[in-house]
Parts: sequence; structure tokens; C-alpha cells
Amino acid sequence: MLKKILKRVTNNFGLKILAVVFAAALWLAVVNIDDPTTTRTFTATVNIENGDYLTKLGKYYEVVNESNMISFKVSGKRSYLERMSNADFRAVADLKTVENLNRVPVEISVQRYGGYVTVASKVNYLEISVEDLVSKPFMVTVQTEGDVANHHALGDTSTSPTLIRVSGPASVIDTIDRAVATVNVEGMSQDVTDSVIPVLYDKDGNEVDTKDLSFNIQNVMVSMQVLDTKEVTLNFQTTGTLPEGYEYVGIEYHPQTVTVKGISSVINTINSITIPREVLDLTDATGNIEKDVDITAYLPAGASLTDNKQAKISVQVKIEKHERRTFEVPTANITVNNLSDRYRAKFLKDTIKVQLEGLASELDALDAQALTGSIDVSGMLEGEHTVNLELNLESRFKQVKNATVTVDIVVADSSQKEDTEKEDVIKPDSTEEQEE
Repeated sequence: MLKKILKRVTNNFGLKILAVVFAAALWLAVVNIDDPTTTRTFTATVNIENGDYLTKLGKYYEVVNESNMISFKVSGKRSYLERMSNADFRAVADLKTVENLNRVPVEISVQRYGGYVTVASKVNYLEISVEDLVSKPFMVTVQTEGDVANHHALGDTSTSPTLIRVSGPASVIDTIDRAVATVNVEGMSQDVTDSVIPVLYDKDGNEVDTKDLSFNIQNVMVSMQVLDTKEVTLNFQTTGTLPEGYEYVGIEYHPQTVTVKGISSVINTINSITIPREVLDLTDATGNIEKDVDITAYLPAGASLTDNKQAKISVQVKIEKHERRTFEVPTANITVNNLSDRYRAKFLKDTIKVQLEGLASELDALDAQALTGSIDVSGMLEGEHTVNLELNLESRFKQVKNATVTVDIVVADSSQKEDTEKEDVIKPDSTEEQEE
């Protein structure tokens, strides 16, 4: 029996082996034709591990060139690859493996069908830019928008805290110029307190992007004082003695009024601001004095200017030099005093020249025909006499030197004929006639 079975097995044994090999090859051919090995490209987002590794080293990193999205090739049977998606793969970059501080190797792992597919051996990298991580304090300044109520102004402002600390990449921190807390004060008439998020600006006034920055605090408390205001006049005084022949004419200044602010109890007591006389010393001045006077030091305690641009007042003290001019005064305007009723006086000339000193503008306006004067002929007898003339001058004019006039005194009876010539004869003053 055994021999019969063995004979059947060994009968045409070579053909039987060949048939088995052929069948296996045929099966493999059919399988490869119907489900061949192929390659397909997948994409994955890179997950970063140990992200604080560089931060602990005082470094800041940023992914560049969009390298956080990588594409890679996967080989395997088509039947498996067709059932796979991007979600079946995980890409990881461990910052501890950073190379030259500019790239990190990416490890790709298969989450499904790992035993049937193979990821290409090409190494992918996450490209990064690394720079120093810095921290810097900034003073918080207060900025307002809107206007307070009429007859009010902002006073002192304060923030709590006064400093904020900003941390981030050096390239961003270096662009920060200031931190500003903005408060809306539209229509406010009382003190304001508000919680504000500071905004960072560069030197050109552009807002700084804070997405890569961190702050030690997010909000600051801003307190603002709202004060009363009042418009007041300025009072300038002068001191010093001018050289002879010069005169103080007046003072001009701009602005002539300023607006001050303060609490109502202080503001209500202020009507003007007096600038001490020693500020404008005219000693030995021979021309106009022009000066910018800072009035802030002369404000009453508790008051300040609403606009600091008004602090400096442009002042001009006008000083003019006296001029001397000669005028011809009609002798008809001269009164003869203390002439005895026995005599009559006759001037030998129609006019007399006098030299006066004063301001040019006032001398220009002086009318010689309106000038008057007098002479004193007390005790004088018949004959010609040269007598000093006393002009009736206003204080703004000065007679440079004595002027004299020649008068002919004649006996009244013998000079009746001359009396008829009214333009030549001067009658005694009315006071003396009444006494007689």
C-alpha cells in the first residue's frame, strides 16, 4: 500500500514540481497586476516638541519659509495606500535636536498600516530663525482723546504702575519707542480714573504687533485731574533809570492775557499776574528792549498754565531818544507881568525862537502858534530891556536853554499912537489892572 502511494507521488515528480512553481508564479502575477506596489505623496503639519528648550536658553525662535508643512513619499500596496490620508501620519520636530540653530530634523511616523507601507528615507527639516529673547521696561505715558467740558482743563495725571515690562524677540523689542495709555475725556468736568490696556508704538507712531510679545501686566490704572480755568491779564513793571535824553514810552507784549488752571478755591482769587519790576531793568538803555519772559515762576501757588506755549511772553519796552527842535513863538502869545500902569510894553519882533526837547512824535504834533509864555518886567523903567522868557510847557517838553526877548517900555501918555497898532502893543495883564 505504501509502495503504491509512493509510486503515485514520485510518478512524473518533475512535472508536478514545475506545476507548483508555475501556479505560485501565476498567483503572484495575478496579485501584482491587481494590487501592485506603488508610491504616493502625503502632507503633514509638523508638531513641535520641547518648545521651551530654546526659551530656557534665552532664545526666541520662529518657523520660516512655511517649513511647518512638509510633503513626503510613502511606498506600499496600492490597496493600503488608497485607504490612507494625511491624518494617518504624524510629523514631529524635537527642538532638542536643533542643528546650527537654524533647522530641526522632522521624524515622520505612520499611525495606520505601519507594517504595510514605508516612508521614504529622505530627511525633512523644520527651518527656524533664532534670536535673543529680551525683556525691557517701558514708562507708560498718558494720552487723551476728546475735550473736557468748557472752562475746565486737565491737571496732573498718573499711572499705576508707572512701568510695564515687555518680553519678546530682540528684533521686535528694539522697535518699541513708547507705551501709551489712552483715556477718553470728552465732556469730563470731574477727576477721571480708568483701567487701560497700554498700546506700544514705534518711533514713527505706528502700532507695534504684540503677537510675539508678553507683558508682566495687561492693564494699568490711569488717574487724571480735571481743573477749573480762568483767563487773566498780565501786569509788567519796570525799574532802572534811563540816561539823560531818553524816555520810557511804553510796553507792548503778546499775548496780553493767559489762561490758568487750578482748583476753584485758587482760581477764584486770581485776576492778574504781576511780573516783578526787576525782570525789566531799563538802566542805561538807549534803545528798545526786546525780551522773552517766562511767566511760569510768577504764577500764584496752586495755579498753572493750561497751554505751556503761553509760558513765554514776547515783551518790547519802547525807549525813545529826545530830539531838539527850534520853534518860532509869536510874541503876541507872550504875557507881560508886573508892568506898571504908567507904561506900555512893545515887542521889537513878531516872533521869538525857542529850542525845545521832547519825543519826535510829540514834537511833530506841537503847534508853535499855540505856544504861550510870559515875561517879568518888575521894576523896569522906560527903555529897551532883554528879559528871560518863561514858556508855558507841558511836562513832556523841556526848554533846552533860556530864551530872551527884547521889549521896549514906554510911557503910556507918549505912546498912545503906538497903542492903536494892536498887533505891536502888549497890554498889561488883567490881574495887575484890577489891582490898580
